[in-house]
Amino acid sequence: MSDLTAIEPAQAVSHDAAAAKAPDARRHYSSPEDLAEDIDLDIAIRQDLLSQWKRDLDQRLEAESEGMGASDPMAHEQEAKLANEHRRVSNALEALVPTDPAPLRCAQSE
Repeated sequence: MSDLTAIEPAQAVSHDAAAAKAPDARRHYSSPEDLAEDIDLDIAIRQDLLSQWKRDLDQRLEAESEGMGASDPMAHEQEAKLANEHRRVSNALEALVPTDPAPLRCAQSE
């Protein structure tokens, strides 16, 4: 009997994709940092998964802000939790896709 918890996250993501299911990184990784650091996945796959994770959070944050009552402290807490997760996903994605450094300026000799 196989234990599903024994499957490595990278294998689980690959299994989802092979089964024509959209891989859900949140199901297989405990944090965006874990996903970003999983060298068993190609960097492009990690970027795609983190981008999807971020899009999902964008949608959830938008829905939360639209349906939130101003006096509901649970809604504020949930929104803060989602915003923190969004920040962590964004940071993990940026670590994989560094921004282009400013162009180097060459000193001209006269």
